[in-house]
Amino acid sequence: MQREKKNIILAAVVGVTFILAFLVNDPFLFFESNYEKSKPLFKGRAERVKKVTTTDGMQRRIFTRSTDGWSLEGTAITGVQKADASKVDTGLKNVFEARKYQEVSSNKDKQGEYEVRDTDFQIVLEGENGEKIAQAFLGKFSGSGNASFIRLSDDTAVYAVKGFLRGDWNQEVDMYRDRTILKIAKENITEIYVTGKQQFTLKSDPKGVLTLDPVRATDKARVSTFTSDLTDLTGVKFWKETVLPPAYGKIKIVLSAGIAKEIEVFGPTKEQEFVVRSTDAAQPLTAAKSKIESLFLRLEDLVDKVGTPTIAPK
Repeated sequence: MQREKKNIILAAVVGVTFILAFLVNDPFLFFESNYEKSKPLFKGRAERVKKVTTTDGMQRRIFTRSTDGWSLEGTAITGVQKADASKVDTGLKNVFEARKYQEVSSNKDKQGEYEVRDTDFQIVLEGENGEKIAQAFLGKFSGSGNASFIRLSDDTAVYAVKGFLRGDWNQEVDMYRDRTILKIAKENITEIYVTGKQQFTLKSDPKGVLTLDPVRATDKARVSTFTSDLTDLTGVKFWKETVLPPAYGKIKIVLSAGIAKEIEVFGPTKEQEFVVRSTDAAQPLTAAKSKIESLFLRLEDLVDKVGTPTIAPK
């Protein structure tokens, strides 16, 4: 009789474990098909959030929204840094898309299994004048089913939600800093001076079209690609060494308001990257070799071969 009771208890435990694993792994995509129709965990919209605070043990980061975008400050961060707005906005979007479709536990003793205890990774969202919009604990990744766990601070229920929400917010701090090297409007450019192994100058004509100076037939498509790459230039990571690699080249851009922007390029490094110092960036950043080499073209690459007359041999 005693053995039968033990077998029944064991069978029940195995059954519950199997059901939980089945729900999290979601082999028949019930989670996928019904998730979007479920009630959201957070009320409101991401656009209402003016401040995001994350706490992970002794580490704290504070993201603040202003008319200039997002800023970042906190533990192990020097002063107030400009934040990568797209990264913060993506993190908020994913948080507000979390749904109450799949509750996996409401047992407080099991919160440690999902890493959603009061001492685990926490996120607080605030609106205007410090209004608290939401507070939650972002738990671990399930390891399958592209899901992770979350618990609201005022609830014991733990939910499995799409994606790894904690992964949006707990990366290396430099990943949240703005890595923009240059961000300007192409139509505002009046002159570009490129110096390196070769040098060339582009100036806008009376119609505002950039052409080679001295004037010659110019490949407009190639110039358009060149200016697109130049005016929306983003780095990979911050250069933290005190010594820069050898100088590679320099680009100066003059805008219609008479404002000048400049980038200096150094390298390549041992990792075959380039280091870029910009008038718009507080610290030098690395950039991919292919991206930099596309900016330091040969003069003949910009000449319109089709529009250049050919002289037939005598």
